[in-house]
Amino acid sequence: MRPNRPKGLLLLPLLFLLPAVSAAQTSPPGIDRQTELVDPLDAAWFYRPERIENEKPEELLDLLGIEEGDVVADIGAGPGFFSLLAAERVGPTGKVLAVDVQPEMIDGLKMMIERFGHDNIVPILGDVDDPKLPVDSVDHVLLIISYHEFSHRVEMMRHIRKAMKRDGQMLIVEYKAENLDSRVQPLHKMSEVEIMQEIPALGFRLDRVIDIVPSQHIFVFKKTEVD
Repeated sequence: MRPNRPKGLLLLPLLFLLPAVSAAQTSPPGIDRQTELVDPLDAAWFYRPERIENEKPEELLDLLGIEEGDVVADIGAGPGFFSLLAAERVGPTGKVLAVDVQPEMIDGLKMMIERFGHDNIVPILGDVDDPKLPVDSVDHVLLIISYHEFSHRVEMMRHIRKAMKRDGQMLIVEYKAENLDSRVQPLHKMSEVEIMQEIPALGFRLDRVIDIVPSQHIFVFKKTEVD
């Protein structure tokens, strides 16, 4: 059972820490963007207070079933909002592999790790076509508002699939393109049709749908049997 935690524990420190890191950084050269990566100067947006209520991250991880000792890969981890939550769940015998392609996001994550003492988080600076994950090592993959940003989707998903254990699961969360009233830019939204056309074709099968956030598609996939 998870211990009770103050809901706002992670919010305040990031508002002060990350802008200072980001201001001293520039975006890495040579990234072939499919869409538009989040500006590191806006990293504190991931820790906005209303996110806990509106997007239900704790309930989402409850439903995903992350347990102590598990290995979680957070792809597109940014400043580590979900990495920190997952790290509390997997405990000292588990591990969170936090992958991002922007060095300044990794720097911000390292500051949060140092502040909260989560030495079970491993920051990984990935490539746009390779998250650099160990083969057959991951129980849970988190792709939370990140899949749509992949510029090399086929290559990335091939590596992610190889990294997943046989019974591993992959969580995909994207803002709904069907929601025309959303303030999220169309560039950062996906439709159910898009997701279900692309992901199964890349070697995954839909396992279940989690319907807890009206503004988001939340799908859990497993690997298909054939490589």
